[in-house]
This record gives sequence, C-alpha cells and structure tokens, in this order.
Amino acid sequence: MKRFKYMSVPYLVWLCILVIIPFAFMIVLAFTESDGIDFSEAIFTFKNFSNLADSIYIKSILNSLSVALWTTALCFLLGYPVAYIVSKSNLKHKMALLMCLILPMWSNMLLRIVAWENVFYPVSILNNIGISLDLIGTQAAVVFVSVTMYLPFMIFPIFTILEKMDKSLVEASTDLGVPRIKTFLKVTFPLSFKGVVSGIIMVFLPAATGFAVSERIGGGQVIMIGNIIESMFKRAFNYNLGALLSVVLAIIIMGAIILLQKVDKDGETLL
Repeated sequence: MKRFKYMSVPYLVWLCILVIIPFAFMIVLAFTESDGIDFSEAIFTFKNFSNLADSIYIKSILNSLSVALWTTALCFLLGYPVAYIVSKSNLKHKMALLMCLILPMWSNMLLRIVAWENVFYPVSILNNIGISLDLIGTQAAVVFVSVTMYLPFMIFPIFTILEKMDKSLVEASTDLGVPRIKTFLKVTFPLSFKGVVSGIIMVFLPAATGFAVSERIGGGQVIMIGNIIESMFKRAFNYNLGALLSVVLAIIIMGAIILLQKVDKDGETLL
C-alpha cells in the first residue's frame, strides 16, 4: 500500500486549500480586530469573545438548540420505526424502498424549502381545497421543515445497524419466552444504539447550524446561530465576530465527529 501513497497527494492539496487554510484564516480573524480582511492595521485582541455574552447571540443559540432538539427527537420517533419495520420485512428490495425515501433529497434543498414556504403562507395552492395556513415565522414550521430535510439521516444509520445485527440473539430471546417488547428493549434497541447515536449527530448538527430553513421559513422571527453568522459576513461586515462564531461551531462539529468515531469505531453505520 505504501507505493500508492502518492495518490493521496491531490487530496491533501485540496484539503489544505479548501479546509485547513480557510480555517486558519478564520482563527486569525477571530483573535484580531481588523477592517474586514485588511490586516495592515489589525491588532490582536480578545474583545470578540466578550461579544458572545450579548443577548442576541444567546437567544440565537437557544433557538438553535431548541429547533435542533425538537427536530432530532421527531426524526428519531419517526425514523426508528421506519428503519425497524423495513429491516424486519421480507422484502427482496429493501434498499430500493429506502431509496424512495431519499428521492426528495436528490432535488435542490433550497427548492424544497421554498416549496414549503409557499405552502405555509395564508394564500397558497392549499386554498384550492379550502385550507389556509399561516405558519411562516413560527418555530413549529421551522421544526417541521427541518424534519422533512433531515429524516433520512436518522433512518439510514439505524437501518444499517439493524441489518447487520446478529438475528440469532433476538431468536434466542424469543425461544426463551421473553415478550417481544422486552426483547426489543433488552436486545434490539441496545444493539442498535450505535445507529441511534450516529443518526442523532447527523440530524442535530445540520439542524442546529443551518440557516436556510430558519431564513425562509422563520421569516425573520426565528433567528438561529447560522443566521447570525450569515448576517455578520453579508450585512454587518463584522468578519471578526463572524469568524469567531464559525470557529466555535466548527469545534462543536469536530467534537461530535470524534464522539461518533468513539461510538462507532468500525464505521458500521456507514452505508
């Protein structure tokens, strides 16, 4: 394998250009006070950290956590039964059925968000069947659309673990006369816990850090941390604080990835 090491060089080059260098640039911005990206008169400071205590940032973080927690909980409650039923079925083409679940994901995410946005306005296509919704600007609408966006990320890792699970353990429990519910709680669910953790991380992170759903569906009423970062770069032009918030989110994401690797060392939840 050593003779093929040179094949990883292009990947390392792109990794440096697209990930390492931009991240290092953000760290520099986070610890400086400068005029945009002009470092000619930049000074080293911790002033940006004091801004994190501002009520608007605290509120945006709380909104992000609230939306992410509700989204993750609903995705789990909906996704686990789907993954369990499909894995236990005798269908010959289980993967084809699961592929149908992710067909909407093949379309542009923003297009799907805008479609839901148009449905949630009081005047929409639903008026033709006597229904009028007024959900734009509500957290419930943001959570609902987030669930529709990220539900497959919960289903697939759980399904993968359930498919790879040793079925003889469940059969042994059944042969010993253990009720199905108890077998599920004592055998099936603990064995599928890796998939659950992977699904939680894969849903929670984008739900908490994204900005497109809250921007369009939130209608400026549900401000999340992703919206604050976008505003810092596009409207406020406070690149230093925006970079600091981005670095904090990046650290959280890296921590979640490390946790996932510890829970699923063998990568069993990956398709």
